[in-house]
Amino acid sequence: MQHSGSRSPDRASAERRGRVRGAVLALCAVGGIVISQRASAQLLVDPLEVTILAAGTNRMSSSFSLTNTSDNPVQATISRSDWDRAENGDNRFLAAGSSGMSCGSMLSVSPLSVRIEPHGSRVVRLAVQTGAALTRECWDIVFVEEVPQRTTSKGNSLQYIFRTGVKVYVAPPGLARDGAVEDMAVVDAPIAKPASSTSGQKPAAKHQIAIRFHNTGAMNLAAKGRLEFRRLDNTLATQVAIAEFPTLPGAIRKVLVDVPGDLAAGDYVVLALIDFGGAELVAGQIDYQAK
Repeated sequence: MQHSGSRSPDRASAERRGRVRGAVLALCAVGGIVISQRASAQLLVDPLEVTILAAGTNRMSSSFSLTNTSDNPVQATISRSDWDRAENGDNRFLAAGSSGMSCGSMLSVSPLSVRIEPHGSRVVRLAVQTGAALTRECWDIVFVEEVPQRTTSKGNSLQYIFRTGVKVYVAPPGLARDGAVEDMAVVDAPIAKPASSTSGQKPAAKHQIAIRFHNTGAMNLAAKGRLEFRRLDNTLATQVAIAEFPTLPGAIRKVLVDVPGDLAAGDYVVLALIDFGGAELVAGQIDYQAK
């Protein structure tokens, strides 16, 4: 196993901004019948990640926008929560102020309630006042929750509540960007059994390469890379892209990459090369035998 560290040029390259509609994070059922129309969020929230670089004790600000894509007015409430990320990449939402990594009182959000007319837009403002020089990165999530409209239909109905989260990072400039591949392993991943197969037939399995990437630096990272399958004479047989994945400071991410199904039988050295925006890549390797 080989490790290497690297330095951070530009934080912006690690952030992804997207015009993405909010997913359903909460679902309330009022009654027992299924609604006839497919439910969808009415608010478009952009961007879904905001980074604020706080230098010294100066007041810094940023914002994100809410756009009503529907033909009806939309009322929304805005709240904050702590969050972190599991090793498999799942987001975990925690009570505000409970994680020890939130920005606390230095971050303010306004307004906390908005009404947006049809096809109109509003801006939610984020302000940071540290009161002292910030020495570490902190992060929160700001939830925009659409207030469900009253239904005029008779009888029972099903009511959907849409909530979109905007991740907010606040950091001083010059934080270290470092990482390492802690280990790699070959794991089996079951393949879904075809509908035509018999009940007693054991589902097939495919191989995956599991990579444990450790963010050893002090700032949030967005990394990507590739797996190289090299023959024992060091010639390249094939390579597979590692899709971009984020990792919080100090955290470990486990990334799974499928082994190509058409890889010829033989012995290989698998190299994982991870790029998180620094001057150098970090690498790990493992032996693999294709049968």
